[in-house]
Amino acid sequence: MRKIDFEPEKPPSTVHRHRTGIEGLDDLLNGGLKPGALGLLIGPSMSGRGTLARQYFYQGLKEDNASIYVTTKNFTEDIVTLMEEKKWTLDAYTEHYVFVDAYSPQSDPSLKDSVDVKYVASVADFARLTNAIVSTMSENLARGVLNQRVVFDSIDTVLMYVSAQGVYRFLSYLRAKIKGFRSSSMFMIEPDLHDERQVKTLFQLADVIIELKPDEGIVQVTQPGLPKRRGACRVGDTGCIVVPEPLD
Repeated sequence: MRKIDFEPEKPPSTVHRHRTGIEGLDDLLNGGLKPGALGLLIGPSMSGRGTLARQYFYQGLKEDNASIYVTTKNFTEDIVTLMEEKKWTLDAYTEHYVFVDAYSPQSDPSLKDSVDVKYVASVADFARLTNAIVSTMSENLARGVLNQRVVFDSIDTVLMYVSAQGVYRFLSYLRAKIKGFRSSSMFMIEPDLHDERQVKTLFQLADVIIELKPDEGIVQVTQPGLPKRRGACRVGDTGCIVVPEPLD
């Protein structure tokens, strides 16, 4: 009788996720953010929101991803300083990151683009802001970098200059572009600064919501079709630390 060799059934392939660099938070996210996912990072000032976003940005560099940081309310130099305070130095990752700076030109309109910074004169200039982000992702893809991530800091500033409807259209368009590159992203917003209806409208764009609640010392993760997950959260010398609550 002829012997038939059977190959064992291969396990289904898992989706590669973009880790945040915060082990407990990645557990709450089932491994990290999916490629193409738009994450809304929400919480009040001094909640650790900025630290978490910068940690996610830096983790991309450590994993040989390309990372883009859009700043609308801080000088690029100040963001780099905050990262260096956590020992997140960028020297070893030249050409793997770009800052899109829509804040610094307000004090110095003569600023010119460099290898790691692209300047946009106004946060309300959505065409140039989008072009700076999308062209950077295109350049990364042309270099063979498939995994990319974007931090947008923050939506709050944009809502100061443009109507909520205009911001929604801008973010909807940018979201589609980011998804097209299979990049993950974190967009920061402080809901208490805005009309509740405006915030709820923007929430419709999110694939995942990461909410920091400093008064309770927790972070809560909401994803469509999944139960909410929570964990204890604090900011330490090396970044955010999250300890997930056990599943029921």
